[in-house]
Amino acid sequence: MLRKMSLIKAKEELKDVFLAGVKSVQPHEIIRNKIRIDRNNLFVDNKSYAIRERIHMVGFGKGVMGMAIAMEKLLGDRLMKGIISIPRGAKSQIWDAESIETFSKFTGVISYQENSINNHPDSDTLTTTSNIINMVEALGDNDTLIVLISGGGSALLSMPRFNVSADDKLNLCKKLFNLGANIKEVNAIRQKLSIIKAGGLARIAYPANIIGLILSDIIEDPVELIASGPTVYSPKSPEDVIRILNKYEIFDEIDGEMKKILISQELNNDESFLDKQQLFTHVQNIIIGNNSLAIEAAQSESLRKNLNPIVLFNNVQGVVSDVSTMYGKICYLICQVLMKSLSKDDFISSIKADSHLSVLTEQLDKIYNTLQDSSDQGFILIAGGEPTVTVSGTGKDGRNQELALRFSLDWFKIVEDHPQLTKCNVVFLSAGTDGQDGPTDAAGAFGYSDINSTVLKFYHAINSEYKATISENNNPTIRQNIEGMIPENVLRNNDSYTFYSRFNNGSDLLKTGITGTNVMDLHLIYIKKFDCTCRHDIDKNETISEDNFFIDFFKNSE
Repeated sequence: MLRKMSLIKAKEELKDVFLAGVKSVQPHEIIRNKIRIDRNNLFVDNKSYAIRERIHMVGFGKGVMGMAIAMEKLLGDRLMKGIISIPRGAKSQIWDAESIETFSKFTGVISYQENSINNHPDSDTLTTTSNIINMVEALGDNDTLIVLISGGGSALLSMPRFNVSADDKLNLCKKLFNLGANIKEVNAIRQKLSIIKAGGLARIAYPANIIGLILSDIIEDPVELIASGPTVYSPKSPEDVIRILNKYEIFDEIDGEMKKILISQELNNDESFLDKQQLFTHVQNIIIGNNSLAIEAAQSESLRKNLNPIVLFNNVQGVVSDVSTMYGKICYLICQVLMKSLSKDDFISSIKADSHLSVLTEQLDKIYNTLQDSSDQGFILIAGGEPTVTVSGTGKDGRNQELALRFSLDWFKIVEDHPQLTKCNVVFLSAGTDGQDGPTDAAGAFGYSDINSTVLKFYHAINSEYKATISENNNPTIRQNIEGMIPENVLRNNDSYTFYSRFNNGSDLLKTGITGTNVMDLHLIYIKKFDCTCRHDIDKNETISEDNFFIDFFKNSE
Protein backbone atom coordinates (compact mmCIF):
# COMPACT_ATOMS: atom_id res chain seq x y z
CA MET A 1 0.00 0.00 0.00
CA LEU A 2 2.84 2.39 0.85
CA ARG A 3 4.45 1.79 -2.54
CA LYS A 4 1.13 2.35 -4.30
CA MET A 5 0.52 5.65 -2.50
CA SER A 6 4.08 6.74 -3.26
CA LEU A 7 3.52 5.96 -6.95
CA ILE A 8 0.27 7.94 -7.04
CA LYS A 9 1.93 10.92 -5.38
CA ALA A 10 4.92 10.79 -7.74
CA LYS A 11 2.64 10.72 -10.79
CA GLU A 12 0.66 13.70 -9.48
CA GLU A 13 3.86 15.67 -8.89
CA LEU A 14 5.17 14.87 -12.36
CA LYS A 15 1.88 15.82 -14.00
CA ASP A 16 1.79 19.17 -12.18
CA VAL A 17 5.39 19.95 -13.17
CA PHE A 18 4.66 19.03 -16.79
CA LEU A 19 1.53 21.18 -16.94
CA ALA A 20 3.44 24.13 -15.48
CA GLY A 21 5.96 23.76 -18.29
CA VAL A 22 3.19 23.67 -20.89
CA LYS A 23 1.41 26.68 -19.39
CA SER A 24 4.58 28.78 -19.66
CA VAL A 25 4.64 28.30 -23.43
CA GLN A 26 0.95 28.93 -24.03
CA PRO A 27 0.94 31.33 -26.99
CA HIS A 28 -1.16 34.05 -25.35
CA GLU A 29 1.15 34.00 -22.31
CA ILE A 30 4.21 34.43 -24.50
CA ILE A 31 2.67 37.26 -26.52
CA ARG A 32 1.48 39.01 -23.35
CA ASN A 33 4.87 38.72 -21.64
CA LYS A 34 7.16 39.42 -24.59
CA ILE A 35 5.49 41.58 -27.22
CA ARG A 36 4.12 45.12 -27.33
CA ILE A 37 3.24 47.62 -30.06
CA ASP A 38 4.28 51.28 -29.87
CA ARG A 39 3.34 53.40 -32.88
CA ASN A 40 5.46 52.16 -35.79
CA ASN A 41 7.46 49.61 -33.82
CA LEU A 42 6.84 46.08 -32.64
CA PHE A 43 8.88 45.24 -29.53
CA VAL A 44 9.99 41.72 -28.61
CA ASP A 45 11.74 41.64 -25.23
CA ASN A 46 12.41 45.38 -25.63
CA LYS A 47 14.07 44.99 -29.03
CA SER A 48 12.24 47.01 -31.67
CA TYR A 49 11.26 46.04 -35.22
CA ALA A 50 9.80 48.59 -37.63
CA ILE A 51 6.27 48.03 -38.89
CA ARG A 52 4.75 49.77 -41.91
CA GLU A 53 1.44 51.46 -42.56
CA ARG A 54 -0.59 48.36 -43.47
CA ILE A 55 -0.24 45.18 -41.39
CA HIS A 56 -1.27 41.72 -42.54
CA MET A 57 -0.83 38.38 -40.78
CA VAL A 58 -0.53 34.72 -41.70
CA GLY A 59 0.22 31.75 -39.49
CA PHE A 60 0.53 27.99 -39.53
CA GLY A 61 1.16 25.43 -36.80
CA LYS A 62 -0.34 23.82 -33.72
CA GLY A 63 0.33 26.87 -31.56
CA VAL A 64 -0.56 29.75 -33.86
CA MET A 65 -4.25 30.17 -33.09
CA GLY A 66 -3.52 31.43 -29.58
CA MET A 67 -0.73 33.60 -30.99
CA ALA A 68 -3.06 35.08 -33.61
CA ILE A 69 -5.82 35.86 -31.12
CA ALA A 70 -3.36 37.65 -28.82
CA MET A 71 -1.70 39.52 -31.70
CA GLU A 72 -5.08 40.65 -33.04
CA LYS A 73 -5.81 42.12 -29.62
CA LEU A 74 -2.48 43.99 -29.68
CA LEU A 75 -2.78 45.28 -33.24
CA GLY A 76 -6.43 46.27 -33.14
CA ASP A 77 -7.64 48.25 -36.16
CA ARG A 78 -4.14 48.33 -37.67
CA LEU A 79 -4.52 44.70 -38.73
CA MET A 80 -5.93 44.64 -42.27
CA LYS A 81 -6.33 40.93 -42.90
CA GLY A 82 -5.09 37.54 -41.78
CA ILE A 83 -5.21 33.85 -42.70
CA ILE A 84 -4.29 31.31 -40.03
CA SER A 85 -3.85 27.63 -40.94
CA ILE A 86 -4.64 25.38 -37.98
CA PRO A 87 -5.19 21.64 -37.38
CA ARG A 88 -8.66 20.27 -37.90
CA GLY A 89 -10.64 20.63 -34.67
CA ALA A 90 -8.41 23.39 -33.29
CA LYS A 91 -11.21 25.99 -33.17
CA SER A 92 -13.28 23.97 -30.71
CA GLN A 93 -10.27 22.68 -28.78
CA ILE A 94 -8.53 26.02 -28.27
CA TRP A 95 -10.77 26.84 -25.32
CA ASP A 96 -9.68 23.63 -23.59
CA ALA A 97 -6.19 25.14 -23.52
CA GLU A 98 -7.03 28.85 -23.23
CA SER A 99 -9.57 30.80 -21.19
CA ILE A 100 -12.07 32.60 -23.40
CA GLU A 101 -12.09 35.46 -20.89
CA THR A 102 -8.39 36.02 -21.62
CA PHE A 103 -9.14 37.61 -24.97
CA SER A 104 -11.12 40.63 -26.05
CA LYS A 105 -13.75 40.46 -28.78
CA PHE A 106 -12.15 39.66 -32.14
CA THR A 107 -12.25 42.21 -34.92
CA GLY A 108 -13.08 39.49 -37.41
CA VAL A 109 -10.40 40.26 -40.00
CA ILE A 110 -8.66 36.91 -39.47
CA SER A 111 -9.83 33.76 -41.24
CA TYR A 112 -9.01 30.62 -39.24
CA GLN A 113 -8.86 27.75 -41.73
CA GLU A 114 -8.79 24.17 -40.42
CA ASN A 115 -7.04 21.42 -42.33
CA SER A 116 -4.66 18.47 -41.90
CA ILE A 117 -5.23 15.35 -39.80
CA ASN A 118 -2.61 13.71 -37.58
CA ASN A 119 0.17 16.00 -38.82
CA HIS A 120 -0.41 15.16 -42.49
CA PRO A 121 -1.51 17.72 -45.13
CA ASP A 122 -4.75 17.08 -47.01
CA SER A 123 -6.65 18.73 -49.87
CA ASP A 124 -7.85 21.51 -47.57
CA THR A 125 -4.22 22.26 -46.71
CA LEU A 126 -3.52 22.95 -50.37
CA THR A 127 -6.56 25.24 -50.55
CA THR A 128 -5.51 27.18 -47.44
CA THR A 129 -1.93 27.48 -48.68
CA SER A 130 -3.19 28.75 -52.03
CA ASN A 131 -5.24 31.38 -50.18
CA ILE A 132 -2.15 32.48 -48.25
CA ILE A 133 -0.09 32.70 -51.45
CA ASN A 134 -2.74 34.81 -53.16
CA MET A 135 -2.89 37.16 -50.18
CA VAL A 136 0.86 37.76 -49.77
CA GLU A 137 1.48 38.05 -53.52
CA ALA A 138 -0.54 41.27 -53.49
CA LEU A 139 1.56 42.97 -50.77
CA GLY A 140 3.82 45.91 -51.58
CA ASP A 141 6.30 48.41 -50.16
CA ASN A 142 3.86 49.89 -47.64
CA ASP A 143 2.93 46.51 -46.11
CA THR A 144 4.22 44.56 -43.12
CA LEU A 145 3.51 40.84 -43.02
CA ILE A 146 3.59 39.24 -39.56
CA VAL A 147 4.16 35.50 -39.90
CA LEU A 148 3.26 33.29 -36.93
CA ILE A 149 5.07 29.95 -36.99
CA SER A 150 4.99 26.95 -34.66
CA GLY A 151 5.59 23.23 -34.68
CA GLY A 152 3.28 21.34 -37.01
CA GLY A 153 3.52 24.14 -39.54
CA SER A 154 5.02 21.89 -42.21
CA ALA A 155 1.75 19.97 -42.48
CA LEU A 156 -0.34 23.17 -42.44
CA LEU A 157 1.49 25.10 -45.16
CA SER A 158 2.03 22.79 -48.10
CA MET A 159 2.32 23.39 -51.82
CA PRO A 160 4.33 20.76 -53.73
CA ARG A 161 6.33 21.73 -56.78
CA PHE A 162 4.80 21.24 -60.18
CA ASN A 163 4.80 17.61 -61.34
CA VAL A 164 5.03 16.31 -57.74
CA SER A 165 1.78 15.04 -56.24
CA ALA A 166 0.88 15.81 -52.64
CA ASP A 167 0.40 12.08 -51.99
CA ASP A 168 3.83 11.13 -53.34
CA LYS A 169 5.49 13.81 -51.22
CA LEU A 170 3.54 12.73 -48.12
CA ASN A 171 4.35 9.04 -48.63
CA LEU A 172 8.07 9.76 -48.94
CA CYS A 173 8.05 11.76 -45.71
CA LYS A 174 6.07 9.04 -43.92
CA LYS A 175 8.55 6.42 -45.07
CA LEU A 176 11.48 8.46 -43.75
CA PHE A 177 9.81 8.92 -40.36
CA ASN A 178 9.09 5.18 -40.13
CA LEU A 179 12.73 4.43 -40.90
CA GLY A 180 13.82 6.60 -37.96
CA ALA A 181 14.66 9.87 -39.72
CA ASN A 182 14.60 12.90 -37.44
CA ILE A 183 12.60 16.07 -38.07
CA LYS A 184 15.62 17.93 -39.47
CA GLU A 185 16.16 15.25 -42.11
CA VAL A 186 12.50 15.02 -43.10
CA ASN A 187 12.17 18.79 -43.32
CA ALA A 188 15.16 18.94 -45.68
CA ILE A 189 13.23 16.65 -48.06
CA ARG A 190 10.02 18.64 -47.61
CA GLN A 191 11.85 21.86 -48.46
CA LYS A 192 13.27 20.49 -51.68
CA LEU A 193 9.86 19.36 -52.90
CA SER A 194 8.00 22.56 -51.98
CA ILE A 195 7.53 25.96 -53.58
CA ILE A 196 6.64 27.67 -50.28
CA LYS A 197 9.02 26.14 -47.73
CA ALA A 198 12.72 27.06 -47.37
CA GLY A 199 12.11 30.76 -47.96
CA GLY A 200 9.38 30.34 -50.56
CA LEU A 201 6.83 32.38 -48.61
CA ALA A 202 9.33 35.23 -48.16
CA ARG A 203 10.07 35.30 -51.90
CA ILE A 204 6.38 35.47 -52.76
CA ALA A 205 5.69 38.26 -50.23
CA TYR A 206 8.59 40.50 -51.37
CA PRO A 207 8.84 43.54 -51.14
CA ALA A 208 6.67 43.54 -47.99
CA ASN A 209 8.50 43.84 -44.68
CA ILE A 210 8.25 40.46 -42.87
CA ILE A 211 8.42 39.80 -39.13
CA GLY A 212 8.42 36.10 -38.24
CA LEU A 213 7.38 35.22 -34.66
CA ILE A 214 8.42 31.63 -34.05
CA LEU A 215 7.54 29.06 -31.41
CA SER A 216 10.33 26.50 -31.79
CA ASP A 217 9.74 22.75 -31.76
CA ILE A 218 13.22 21.69 -32.89
CA ILE A 219 16.43 21.17 -30.91
CA GLU A 220 18.69 24.25 -30.89
CA ASP A 221 15.97 26.38 -32.56
CA PRO A 222 17.14 26.29 -36.20
CA VAL A 223 14.79 28.83 -37.81
CA GLU A 224 15.50 27.37 -41.25
CA LEU A 225 13.91 24.06 -40.21
CA ILE A 226 11.00 25.06 -37.96
CA ALA A 227 7.87 24.45 -40.09
CA SER A 228 10.43 23.87 -42.87
CA GLY A 229 11.58 27.51 -42.83
CA PRO A 230 9.13 29.35 -45.13
CA THR A 231 10.64 32.74 -44.23
CA VAL A 232 14.31 31.66 -44.20
CA TYR A 233 16.59 31.50 -47.21
CA SER A 234 17.99 28.05 -47.95
CA PRO A 235 20.06 26.93 -50.93
CA LYS A 236 18.31 23.54 -50.63
CA SER A 237 21.47 21.63 -51.39
CA PRO A 238 20.87 18.47 -53.46
CA GLU A 239 23.97 16.96 -51.84
CA ASP A 240 22.28 17.05 -48.42
CA VAL A 241 19.13 15.47 -49.84
CA ILE A 242 21.07 12.66 -51.54
CA ARG A 243 22.99 11.98 -48.32
CA ILE A 244 19.75 11.64 -46.33
CA LEU A 245 18.11 9.34 -48.88
CA ASN A 246 21.21 7.15 -49.07
CA LYS A 247 21.44 7.01 -45.28
CA TYR A 248 18.01 5.35 -45.15
CA GLU A 249 18.68 3.31 -48.31
CA ILE A 250 15.74 4.63 -50.34
CA PHE A 251 17.53 6.75 -52.94
CA ASP A 252 17.25 4.02 -55.58
CA GLU A 253 13.52 3.55 -54.86
CA ILE A 254 12.70 7.07 -56.06
CA ASP A 255 12.33 7.81 -59.75
CA GLY A 256 10.66 10.10 -62.24
CA GLU A 257 10.05 13.82 -61.79
CA MET A 258 10.41 13.64 -58.00
CA LYS A 259 13.95 12.30 -58.21
CA LYS A 260 14.85 14.90 -60.84
CA ILE A 261 13.74 17.69 -58.47
CA LEU A 262 15.46 16.18 -55.44
CA ILE A 263 18.87 16.06 -57.11
CA SER A 264 18.63 19.38 -58.99
CA GLN A 265 20.31 22.69 -58.18
CA GLU A 266 18.01 25.60 -57.32
CA LEU A 267 17.37 28.18 -60.05
CA ASN A 268 15.99 31.04 -57.91
CA ASN A 269 17.87 34.32 -58.34
CA ASP A 270 17.83 35.51 -54.72
CA GLU A 271 21.01 37.61 -54.68
CA SER A 272 19.17 40.93 -54.99
CA PHE A 273 17.49 40.54 -51.59
CA LEU A 274 20.13 38.59 -49.64
CA ASP A 275 22.73 40.17 -47.36
CA LYS A 276 26.33 39.03 -46.84
CA GLN A 277 25.19 36.43 -44.30
CA GLN A 278 22.81 34.94 -46.90
CA LEU A 279 19.75 36.22 -45.01
CA PHE A 280 16.73 37.89 -46.59
CA THR A 281 17.06 41.66 -46.18
CA HIS A 282 13.28 42.12 -45.86
CA VAL A 283 12.78 39.47 -43.14
CA GLN A 284 13.32 39.43 -39.37
CA ASN A 285 12.83 36.00 -37.73
CA ILE A 286 12.50 35.94 -33.94
CA ILE A 287 12.26 32.94 -31.60
CA ILE A 288 9.70 33.89 -28.95
CA GLY A 289 9.30 30.52 -27.20
CA ASN A 290 11.05 27.16 -27.02
CA ASN A 291 11.71 24.06 -24.94
CA SER A 292 14.11 25.94 -22.65
CA LEU A 293 11.26 28.21 -21.56
CA ALA A 294 9.14 25.19 -20.61
CA ILE A 295 12.06 23.62 -18.74
CA GLU A 296 12.57 26.82 -16.72
CA ALA A 297 8.91 26.76 -15.69
CA ALA A 298 9.11 23.05 -14.80
CA GLN A 299 12.12 23.85 -12.64
CA SER A 300 10.24 26.63 -10.83
CA GLU A 301 7.21 24.40 -10.23
CA SER A 302 9.46 21.67 -8.78
CA LEU A 303 10.92 24.16 -6.30
CA ARG A 304 7.42 25.35 -5.40
CA LYS A 305 6.59 21.75 -4.51
CA ASN A 306 9.72 21.45 -2.32
CA LEU A 307 11.32 19.08 -4.79
CA ASN A 308 14.91 19.45 -5.92
CA PRO A 309 15.05 20.04 -9.70
CA ILE A 310 18.08 18.87 -11.65
CA VAL A 311 18.02 20.18 -15.22
CA LEU A 312 19.91 17.76 -17.47
CA PHE A 313 19.65 18.99 -21.08
CA ASN A 314 17.18 20.23 -23.69
CA ASN A 315 18.63 18.53 -26.75
CA VAL A 316 17.62 14.88 -26.31
CA GLN A 317 17.55 13.11 -29.66
CA GLY A 318 18.31 9.70 -31.15
CA VAL A 319 16.28 6.50 -31.10
CA VAL A 320 14.13 5.95 -28.01
CA SER A 321 15.91 2.72 -27.06
CA ASP A 322 19.20 4.61 -26.64
CA VAL A 323 17.48 7.45 -24.80
CA SER A 324 15.85 4.99 -22.39
CA THR A 325 19.20 3.32 -21.71
CA MET A 326 20.72 6.73 -20.98
CA TYR A 327 17.99 7.62 -18.49
CA GLY A 328 18.29 4.22 -16.85
CA LYS A 329 21.99 4.80 -16.23
CA ILE A 330 21.40 8.31 -14.83
CA CYS A 331 18.79 6.95 -12.41
CA TYR A 332 21.05 4.09 -11.36
CA LEU A 333 23.94 6.44 -10.54
CA ILE A 334 21.74 8.95 -8.71
CA CYS A 335 20.09 6.23 -6.61
CA GLN A 336 23.52 4.90 -5.70
CA VAL A 337 24.54 8.36 -4.52
CA LEU A 338 21.32 8.75 -2.50
CA MET A 339 22.02 5.43 -0.78
CA LYS A 340 25.61 6.50 -0.02
CA SER A 341 26.89 3.65 -2.19
CA LEU A 342 28.84 5.72 -4.72
CA SER A 343 31.66 8.16 -4.09
CA LYS A 344 31.86 11.53 -5.77
CA ASP A 345 34.86 10.48 -7.85
CA ASP A 346 33.13 7.30 -9.04
CA PHE A 347 29.94 9.22 -9.83
CA ILE A 348 31.81 11.80 -11.89
CA SER A 349 33.98 9.26 -13.71
CA SER A 350 30.94 7.11 -14.57
CA ILE A 351 29.16 10.10 -16.10
CA LYS A 352 32.21 11.24 -18.03
CA ALA A 353 32.79 7.74 -19.41
CA ASP A 354 29.36 7.70 -21.08
CA SER A 355 29.34 9.60 -24.38
CA HIS A 356 25.63 10.42 -24.00
CA LEU A 357 26.09 11.87 -20.51
CA SER A 358 29.44 13.61 -20.90
CA VAL A 359 27.62 16.87 -21.73
CA LEU A 360 26.79 17.04 -18.01
CA THR A 361 30.47 17.32 -17.07
CA GLU A 362 30.31 20.97 -16.04
CA GLN A 363 27.31 20.32 -13.76
CA LEU A 364 28.58 17.22 -11.99
CA ASP A 365 29.93 18.87 -8.83
CA LYS A 366 26.68 20.76 -8.36
CA ILE A 367 24.52 17.68 -9.05
CA TYR A 368 26.47 15.49 -6.63
CA ASN A 369 26.42 18.10 -3.86
CA THR A 370 22.67 18.59 -4.32
CA LEU A 371 22.10 14.84 -4.02
CA GLN A 372 24.24 14.63 -0.89
CA ASP A 373 22.78 17.68 0.83
CA SER A 374 19.14 16.74 0.20
CA SER A 375 19.28 12.95 0.06
CA ASP A 376 16.05 12.52 2.05
CA GLN A 377 14.05 14.81 -0.23
CA GLY A 378 12.54 14.13 -3.61
CA PHE A 379 14.23 15.05 -6.87
CA ILE A 380 12.92 15.85 -10.33
CA LEU A 381 15.25 15.29 -13.27
CA ILE A 382 14.21 17.58 -16.13
CA ALA A 383 15.11 17.23 -19.80
CA GLY A 384 13.63 18.04 -23.18
CA GLY A 385 14.01 17.16 -26.82
CA GLU A 386 12.52 14.91 -29.46
CA PRO A 387 13.75 11.32 -29.87
CA THR A 388 12.76 9.17 -32.82
CA VAL A 389 11.09 5.79 -33.20
CA THR A 390 11.91 3.19 -35.81
CA VAL A 391 8.56 1.73 -36.88
CA SER A 392 8.68 -1.98 -37.68
CA GLY A 393 5.33 -3.13 -36.29
CA THR A 394 1.67 -2.50 -37.01
CA GLY A 395 0.57 -1.22 -33.60
CA LYS A 396 -0.44 2.21 -32.37
CA ASP A 397 1.77 4.46 -30.29
CA GLY A 398 3.87 7.61 -30.15
CA ARG A 399 7.49 8.24 -29.24
CA ASN A 400 6.66 9.36 -25.68
CA GLN A 401 4.58 6.29 -24.85
CA GLU A 402 7.21 4.03 -26.36
CA LEU A 403 9.97 5.77 -24.42
CA ALA A 404 8.02 5.45 -21.16
CA LEU A 405 7.42 1.73 -21.69
CA ARG A 406 11.03 1.14 -22.70
CA PHE A 407 12.19 2.91 -19.56
CA SER A 408 9.83 0.74 -17.47
CA LEU A 409 11.44 -2.37 -18.91
CA ASP A 410 15.01 -1.08 -18.71
CA TRP A 411 14.61 0.12 -15.12
CA PHE A 412 12.98 -3.17 -14.11
CA LYS A 413 16.02 -5.06 -15.41
CA ILE A 414 18.41 -2.71 -13.61
CA VAL A 415 16.52 -3.18 -10.33
CA GLU A 416 16.53 -6.96 -10.82
CA ASP A 417 20.31 -6.87 -11.12
CA HIS A 418 20.67 -4.45 -8.19
CA PRO A 419 17.91 -5.26 -5.65
CA GLN A 420 19.06 -2.48 -3.32
CA LEU A 421 17.51 -0.03 -5.80
CA THR A 422 14.06 -1.02 -4.48
CA LYS A 423 14.84 1.54 -1.77
CA CYS A 424 14.22 4.27 -4.35
CA ASN A 425 10.94 5.32 -5.91
CA VAL A 426 11.69 6.09 -9.57
CA VAL A 427 8.88 7.24 -11.87
CA PHE A 428 9.33 8.58 -15.39
CA LEU A 429 7.04 10.81 -17.46
CA SER A 430 7.58 11.46 -21.14
CA ALA A 431 5.02 13.72 -22.83
CA GLY A 432 4.63 16.04 -25.78
CA THR A 433 3.88 19.67 -25.02
CA ASP A 434 1.34 19.73 -27.86
CA GLY A 435 -0.82 17.15 -26.08
CA GLN A 436 -0.76 14.69 -28.97
CA ASP A 437 1.78 11.87 -29.04
CA GLY A 438 1.72 10.33 -32.49
CA PRO A 439 -1.72 9.40 -33.88
CA THR A 440 -3.20 9.00 -30.37
CA ASP A 441 -5.25 11.05 -27.90
CA ALA A 442 -2.52 10.87 -25.25
CA ALA A 443 0.26 13.38 -24.62
CA GLY A 444 2.51 10.66 -23.25
CA ALA A 445 2.80 8.09 -20.48
CA PHE A 446 4.37 7.21 -17.14
CA GLY A 447 7.03 4.55 -16.75
CA TYR A 448 8.14 2.63 -13.66
CA SER A 449 9.53 -0.82 -12.90
CA ASP A 450 6.35 -2.24 -11.38
CA ILE A 451 4.68 -2.11 -14.79
CA ASN A 452 6.87 -4.95 -15.98
CA SER A 453 6.76 -6.91 -12.73
CA THR A 454 2.95 -6.70 -12.64
CA VAL A 455 2.67 -7.87 -16.24
CA LEU A 456 4.93 -10.84 -15.53
CA LYS A 457 2.89 -11.81 -12.47
CA PHE A 458 -0.31 -11.88 -14.48
CA TYR A 459 1.38 -13.58 -17.41
CA HIS A 460 2.53 -16.49 -15.26
CA ALA A 461 -0.82 -16.62 -13.48
CA ILE A 462 -2.92 -16.72 -16.62
CA ASN A 463 -0.65 -19.33 -18.15
CA SER A 464 -1.30 -21.48 -15.10
CA GLU A 465 -5.03 -20.79 -14.71
CA TYR A 466 -5.99 -21.11 -18.38
CA LYS A 467 -3.34 -23.57 -19.53
CA ALA A 468 -5.79 -26.43 -20.03
CA THR A 469 -8.28 -24.27 -21.93
CA ILE A 470 -5.59 -22.89 -24.20
CA SER A 471 -4.35 -26.40 -24.98
CA GLU A 472 -7.86 -27.76 -25.58
CA ASN A 473 -8.90 -24.96 -27.92
CA ASN A 474 -5.60 -25.05 -29.76
CA ASN A 475 -6.39 -21.46 -30.69
CA PRO A 476 -3.25 -19.61 -31.81
CA THR A 477 -5.05 -16.26 -31.47
CA ILE A 478 -5.34 -16.72 -27.69
CA ARG A 479 -1.63 -17.38 -27.35
CA GLN A 480 -0.80 -14.55 -29.74
CA ASN A 481 -2.91 -12.05 -27.79
CA ILE A 482 -1.43 -13.06 -24.45
CA GLU A 483 2.14 -12.92 -25.75
CA GLY A 484 1.33 -9.62 -27.43
CA MET A 485 0.98 -7.85 -24.09
CA ILE A 486 4.49 -8.69 -22.87
CA PRO A 487 6.37 -5.34 -22.93
CA GLU A 488 9.17 -6.61 -25.18
CA ASN A 489 6.61 -7.80 -27.73
CA VAL A 490 4.59 -4.60 -27.41
CA LEU A 491 7.68 -2.58 -28.26
CA ARG A 492 8.52 -4.79 -31.22
CA ASN A 493 5.03 -4.15 -32.59
CA ASN A 494 5.10 -0.39 -31.77
CA ASP A 495 1.87 -0.90 -29.83
CA SER A 496 2.46 0.92 -26.54
CA TYR A 497 -0.80 2.90 -26.76
CA THR A 498 -2.84 -0.32 -26.79
CA PHE A 499 -0.80 -1.63 -23.87
CA TYR A 500 -1.18 1.49 -21.75
CA SER A 501 -4.89 1.76 -22.58
CA ARG A 502 -5.49 -1.68 -21.06
CA PHE A 503 -2.95 -1.69 -18.24
CA ASN A 504 -4.35 -0.24 -14.98
CA ASN A 505 -7.42 0.91 -16.94
CA GLY A 506 -5.32 3.45 -18.80
CA SER A 507 -4.28 5.36 -15.67
CA ASP A 508 -0.63 5.49 -16.77
CA LEU A 509 -1.47 7.44 -19.92
CA LEU A 510 -1.30 11.22 -19.62
CA LYS A 511 -4.19 12.81 -21.51
CA THR A 512 -4.21 16.60 -21.55
CA GLY A 513 -6.10 17.23 -24.76
CA ILE A 514 -4.69 19.52 -27.44
CA THR A 515 -2.69 22.18 -25.57
CA GLY A 516 -2.49 24.84 -28.27
CA THR A 517 1.30 24.96 -28.15
CA ASN A 518 4.27 22.87 -29.27
CA VAL A 519 7.86 23.05 -28.01
CA MET A 520 8.88 19.38 -28.36
CA ASP A 521 8.73 16.92 -25.45
CA LEU A 522 9.45 17.11 -21.73
CA HIS A 523 11.09 14.19 -19.91
CA LEU A 524 10.65 14.23 -16.14
CA ILE A 525 11.95 11.67 -13.64
CA TYR A 526 10.86 11.61 -10.00
CA ILE A 527 13.40 10.03 -7.62
CA LYS A 528 12.98 9.69 -3.86
CA LYS A 529 14.19 7.22 -1.28
CA PHE A 530 11.43 5.19 0.31
CA ASP A 531 10.99 5.56 4.06
CA CYS A 532 11.04 1.76 4.21
CA THR A 533 12.58 -0.89 1.96
CA CYS A 534 9.98 -2.84 0.00
CA ARG A 535 10.77 -5.56 -2.51
CA HIS A 536 8.72 -6.28 -5.60
CA ASP A 537 9.74 -9.89 -6.26
CA ILE A 538 7.56 -11.70 -8.75
CA ASP A 539 5.06 -14.10 -7.21
CA LYS A 540 4.16 -16.54 -9.94
CA ASN A 541 1.34 -18.03 -7.84
CA GLU A 542 -0.50 -14.74 -7.25
CA THR A 543 -4.25 -14.87 -7.87
CA ILE A 544 -5.43 -12.69 -10.71
CA SER A 545 -8.53 -10.53 -10.79
CA GLU A 546 -11.22 -10.51 -13.46
CA ASP A 547 -10.48 -6.93 -14.54
CA ASN A 548 -7.00 -7.90 -15.67
CA PHE A 549 -6.22 -6.91 -19.23
CA PHE A 550 -4.78 -10.34 -20.10
CA ILE A 551 -8.15 -11.90 -19.33
CA ASP A 552 -9.83 -9.33 -21.58
CA PHE A 553 -7.61 -10.49 -24.40
CA PHE A 554 -8.18 -14.14 -23.53
CA LYS A 555 -11.97 -13.85 -23.46
CA ASN A 556 -12.07 -11.82 -26.66
CA SER A 557 -10.15 -14.58 -28.41
CA GLU A 558 -12.37 -17.47 -27.42
